[in-house]
Amino acid sequence: MPDIANTSKQNLTSRRSQLKRRRQQLFWQKLWRHTAMLGLAAGCISLATSSRWQIQSSEQINLSGNQLLPAEEVHALLAIDYPQSLLKIHPLDLEQELITKGPIANAIVRRRLLPPGLNVRIQERIPVAISLPDTDTAITTLERDPQNFPQMGLLDANGYWMPYNSFTRLGSQEPKLLVKGMRPAYQKDWPDIYQALQKNPVAITALDWRDPTNLILHTELGTVHMGPYGQNFSKQLTTLDRMRNLNAKMDIAEIAFIDLRNPDDPTLEILQATKTQNP
Repeated sequence: MPDIANTSKQNLTSRRSQLKRRRQQLFWQKLWRHTAMLGLAAGCISLATSSRWQIQSSEQINLSGNQLLPAEEVHALLAIDYPQSLLKIHPLDLEQELITKGPIANAIVRRRLLPPGLNVRIQERIPVAISLPDTDTAITTLERDPQNFPQMGLLDANGYWMPYNSFTRLGSQEPKLLVKGMRPAYQKDWPDIYQALQKNPVAITALDWRDPTNLILHTELGTVHMGPYGQNFSKQLTTLDRMRNLNAKMDIAEIAFIDLRNPDDPTLEILQATKTQNP
């Protein structure tokens, strides 16, 4: 019995010692964690306030992907107040600013620690057509609907409208295709229309969409009346392609317009004629 009592007492003493050591270990671990967190916070504060980790000017911004937009214009869109702490800059906010304020389809902004600065890569919206205002109704339209594109602008392949002065150095890259009467309601159809025009062998220089019931194309064969835009558009362009040798058979100047409202039965309206003729 004395041996059993001594053994139990020794076990209790050993367990107490183990628990004490465990509590001490936990205490030092917690103290180390708190110290590390305080040191990290102090380091971040020091980093944020240090002039070595600030953007002093736009020269610290590495810009890539711009072809039509000068670097100065992209820097102006970023609207960074210099000097600015690198850690106070929010890349996602800058990306959104670039896309919202400029003719930019996509933007990626990343901080750069060594040397301190920003890496900015953009994807410009490439203009494919000039949107001409309808001068007859521009003033009335502007008063009624300010978002109805009454002024001259540019369109990209997706139908995104941009002010004409969005690019200051288009030069020879200015689009040759003209669109008159472009409206926000037409934007959803523009990608399909533009792709179809690109595939068609007949050169098309302009679209007149002022009348929703009659989309008019200006082509190398003359003026073409398509009627309202719809599912027959591709078939109408195929019919127009079959007529591309028309100028070898007759004088294009004698044709008032080509009527493709019914692509299965195209007709020619001849100048100073009282009836239409089949080509």
